[in-house]
Amino acid sequence: MVRQSLGLKADPYGPFHGPVAHGYACGVHIAVMNGAPWNSETGCTCCTPEEKRGDLSRDWGIENPDDWRNQAETLLDDRGSNPVAGTLLALRRQAAQYLNGRPVDPGTWRNAIGDWCRHNGIDAGTYQQLVGLAGMVLDYEKRFVADGLLPPGGYVTAIQAWDFGRGANMARWGVQCGYTVLQTAQWYVVRASEQARRHYASWADFSAGYVLGRCLHFDNGEFGPRYTEPLEVHHVMMTHPQSPWLNMPFHI
Repeated sequence: MVRQSLGLKADPYGPFHGPVAHGYACGVHIAVMNGAPWNSETGCTCCTPEEKRGDLSRDWGIENPDDWRNQAETLLDDRGSNPVAGTLLALRRQAAQYLNGRPVDPGTWRNAIGDWCRHNGIDAGTYQQLVGLAGMVLDYEKRFVADGLLPPGGYVTAIQAWDFGRGANMARWGVQCGYTVLQTAQWYVVRASEQARRHYASWADFSAGYVLGRCLHFDNGEFGPRYTEPLEVHHVMMTHPQSPWLNMPFHI
């Protein structure tokens, strides 16, 4: 069950404006769910440095500063952690450009996937799997519209937000664990901000990309807590009077 008391916290000594604050605002889905200040310079406040090092070891395989740096750079590059879904969304974006921005219906998207498979020598079985994944994306988007995560007729343009949001938090966790210094962490936080602005048009657009990326990784079409939790954060961020998403433009 989704918690009803989820709120927004801020560190009075942390940044509220500028590129670093913008990068921290890209990581709010995790920060808010953890009950941590969204603009904290050292990340999660729900555990000690020793506990956080244990979390990174268990969940990410990070054991030392080199591991931490490699993971931060991987999250903030352009490859994406779900290249298959990323390719499908790119094919839909290309189709939308061909249609001069008009909505891409499922049949047109399916045809674009088929053309891509034929061009790249992809077998029929894999084609069916890709079409099935595209169908799952469409199901999520229908639910996103119903739940106010997307506007009517809206769709998710890219899922790299899932990586960029985690990358912003990874930067702060590095400070908390003693794997890096604040200046280096902030460089990665600003990198998260830059990447987000390259791929998305607004905070709402970014948030929808984050939620879809998370759901494709964890939820598998179940619409369980892996969906409802970030959805709740989204609504907090879009309505709370002190939300950085309402007080800081996306394109700074």
